[in-house]
Amino acid sequence: MSARVMQEVLRQTPAPTSGSMLSVVSAVVPEESAADWCRAFLVAALEHLVMWADYVTPLHMHPDAQAEFALRPAQTLARAALESASQAVWILSPTEVQDVERRYISLVLADWDEQKKAASGLDAKASMKKRRTDALQRLGLAGDRLRTPSYLTLVTDATTHVRSQLPGANIGSAVDVERLWRASAGSAHGKKWPSTEMTVNWEEHGWRISLPDPAAITAILQLADKVTTYGVLRFAEQSGHHEKLLDIQRAAMETVYGTISKIPGAPAAPPRPPEV
Repeated sequence: MSARVMQEVLRQTPAPTSGSMLSVVSAVVPEESAADWCRAFLVAALEHLVMWADYVTPLHMHPDAQAEFALRPAQTLARAALESASQAVWILSPTEVQDVERRYISLVLADWDEQKKAASGLDAKASMKKRRTDALQRLGLAGDRLRTPSYLTLVTDATTHVRSQLPGANIGSAVDVERLWRASAGSAHGKKWPSTEMTVNWEEHGWRISLPDPAAITAILQLADKVTTYGVLRFAEQSGHHEKLLDIQRAAMETVYGTISKIPGAPAAPPRPPEV
């Protein structure tokens, strides 16, 4: 439900207002709007999380439907969501415009480099190389001063920021986060150790029974959800919509609530939170 609500919050969040952090940063590389990039990172994260939600808790469940809780798909989707959302959080976490700009530009250049490597012709590669050189010259930057962080660095930096802003979110230590990320990456790549360490085993009536550890599935999904949720709310705030955010959240909840199956007697609309 959290992923579905945040997906709707993001959809209902307008373009940045004039003078907001994201409007200022977006003007640095106009052809690659920082607001569009951050939104795209969060859209990707929520697509992964909602895919998991649609599998295990579809909006309309057939009485005979069954869902198998496998370790690898949960870890793979959660890891993808975590890495996607962490890029937006990493860009938006500084308070100084210059720091946000540098982080944003470093990820843009890294993306361009990957696009150049995947290009199918020499002309396309040369054009992309020139685009990068021209951008650096226009910005007065040297490429070696904009080092691209690894995904582990992005995840640990983003979770550290979320932990500092939301101490009650129970993000876990940096060691816990790295273990969850490494285990999820291992599962996505078919490594054996995550399934070995994150499996519950017991003997019963002479049979050895092995099941994915539900705590392991829950841990990485919750981590991805918390970072993504923070990223969406930070994005709305840095877009200049802080005063509208509560109304956007309420509208998103009502939209999602209207799509789910309800038990007989359920209220027609979700309860409104108390005014603060």
